[in-house]
Order: sequence, then structure tokens, then C-alpha cells
Amino acid sequence: MEASNAKIFAERIKIVLKYLKEIKISQFEIEEQLNYTSLSKAKNYSRYPQQIIERYTREELFNKILDEYGLAFNSESNSVFKKDSKIHGSPSNTSLNYIMYYYAFARETVGKAIVRIINDKKVVMDYRYDEHWEGSFQVIENYTFIDVEKTGGVTPVRKLICLFSGTRKTGRPILLGTYSTIKRDGFPAAGKIVFERVDDKAMLATKIKNKADPRIAYYLMNKVWVSETFTPNTLDNLSQSYKLINRFAGSYLFFYPKRNNEIEKGELIFNNDSSLHLSLKNMTYSGITNPVDNHTLRLELNDDAGFSEVVENRISLLMETSKSKYEPFYHCVGISNALESNSNSFECLIIEKKDFDQTPKEIREKSINCLIGTNTLNAK
Repeated sequence: MEASNAKIFAERIKIVLKYLKEIKISQFEIEEQLNYTSLSKAKNYSRYPQQIIERYTREELFNKILDEYGLAFNSESNSVFKKDSKIHGSPSNTSLNYIMYYYAFARETVGKAIVRIINDKKVVMDYRYDEHWEGSFQVIENYTFIDVEKTGGVTPVRKLICLFSGTRKTGRPILLGTYSTIKRDGFPAAGKIVFERVDDKAMLATKIKNKADPRIAYYLMNKVWVSETFTPNTLDNLSQSYKLINRFAGSYLFFYPKRNNEIEKGELIFNNDSSLHLSLKNMTYSGITNPVDNHTLRLELNDDAGFSEVVENRISLLMETSKSKYEPFYHCVGISNALESNSNSFECLIIEKKDFDQTPKEIREKSINCLIGTNTLNAK
């Protein structure tokens, strides 16, 4: 019986793969989507008669493919069709309920709204406070677009939501995306959002009242971008802090003390678009610089290798824009898991290449020796 069942589902896998191929989804793409590399074996029962192939029975794999691509299978006609296809008698009035999570900038918390998608066409959105939105739902390729307008207000306000839905067009349990709209105070704003599907009405009511899951809150925290409400007359009006960024554009040398109090040297490039590049010990780091105030710049750099999303080599520096006692160097304090220093926190010096070449050797050595003494003291 088991052998017969495996043979039946091998044939059904063949049929569904053929159907997906006809709508331009290759076997390679399916394997990538499922994180499964043995479709060729699964559909070839005569050569690979084993019951389990790469974690799944053929029946489990068949149902996984159907679920991933929103398909159904007619066992009488051995045919595949989309679940939402009207010619196969799908319900005329269907709806999906989601909770939309976003970071509420003004309240410094994760806000929520109930989103109802009706017949994959209409969207109704209600926030916890008295605010009602309605609009349209559309899927294009691997993306879902929701365009809604707030009702009942004097001035119409719209919100555009873009979600990545992948190969399964509707009904995924969790969706990630972005929104763009106008905040209550009139500022254009955009940010990250999470859609969580909730089918049970009682659970929907509970979730909308309770605090957001901390995993969702962590993902969304501070993920909001707000634009100014003025129209610049010239490019010089875009940002007053650009003058400080532009002032430091150039090539620099970077010095920091290692554990044995030897000095390591690197090359640092400040670009006038705020991007940074640091070459150090055969490694390259990239990042950006932002003014903290008129006297301090924040430099954030990451390892270009990017071998892991969890483990990253990072360098964070606060750089004084005046040279003080370390003249002709600029003084920095930093934190890093990448540098071979006395501890994760350290001090370092930065100097423009042209200034380094023009500065007498004894003056350079005095500042560097002062740095070594400071870091030695901190290490104790």
C-alpha cells in the first residue's frame, strides 16, 4: 500500500511541476523556494522507490508544493488549478484578516490596525483609534500593493503599502513590507510594517488589544523615516549639516593602539556624500558618517565581507571635530568587535594625509605616544 501511494504521488508531483512550468516557474525556482533539492528524484518513482526523499514523503512534498503556490488538485481529472479560479467554483465572497503592525513614531510604541482583504480586490483598514480606511488590493509578480484612503476626514489622506508576497500570491501567515503616507501632524512618512494573518475573530480581538509580540516590536523599532514639510529653493537648503560633512571630505590615516601598544595604521576615506571607506589589515569596511552636533561626528562602519547576518565586524566612532591636545590629529573614541585593541572600547587618532606629511615627526610621535598612554591607563 505504501509503495502504491508513493507511486501515485510521484505522478501527481510530475503533473504539478508541468503545470508550474507552463506558467513560467522552473523546477530550479521551485527547489529554491521550498529549500528542497530532490524534485527530480521525487517525481521518478521507478528509479527512486524509497518512501522518504530529503525529509519528506512524496505525499507531504506534493501538499507542500500545492500550499506554497496556492494550488488545488482534482484527483478525478488529474488536473491542477489555482484555488481562487472561478471556473472551479471558488466562493464568491472570501476575506482574509490581518493585523498590520507599524512603529508609531509619536507614541514611541508599536501600533496596530486590522486589515480585511475582500475577494483579493477590496481592502478595509481600521485602527485602534477612530480611523477608517478603504481601498484596493493588487498582486503584481511577487509583490502585493494596497492603496487605501482615509474616510470621514475633511482632507483626503492616502496610504500606499507594498508587501513581498513571493510566489504564493495571497494568504501567507506573515508578510513584510513598507508603507508611505502622511502623518497626523502633516509630515510625509514611510516605514516598515508586518502583516500577521489571524483567522479566528476572538484571537483577532485579543491581539489588537494586547502588546505586540516582542519579536515584531524588535523588528519594527524606530523603523520610520519622516520628511520635512518645506520646499527648498536651492540644493544648499537641503541640509545645514552638509557643510560639516563636506568640510571633512578627503583621505585620512587612521591610527589605533593594539594590545601590545603597537600602533596599527589604516587608510580612511571621507566622501562628501557621507559615505566612508576604511582599509585596515587587508580588510575593507564601509559605512556612513553623521553629525551628532557641531563638535562631533559619528562614524559607523561594517565589514564589507558580510559573511553573516548575525555576526558582523563593526566599528563605531565618535570623532571630535576640533584637534585639541592631539593636534594635528583628530581624536576619536570607539567601540568595535573587529579591532585588536586593549578592549572593545578604545581611542584612536585620525589625520588627513596631507597634514601627516607636513607635520614634523617629533610632533606626530608626541600625539601617538599620548594615545598609547591613555589606552594603557584605560586597559587597567
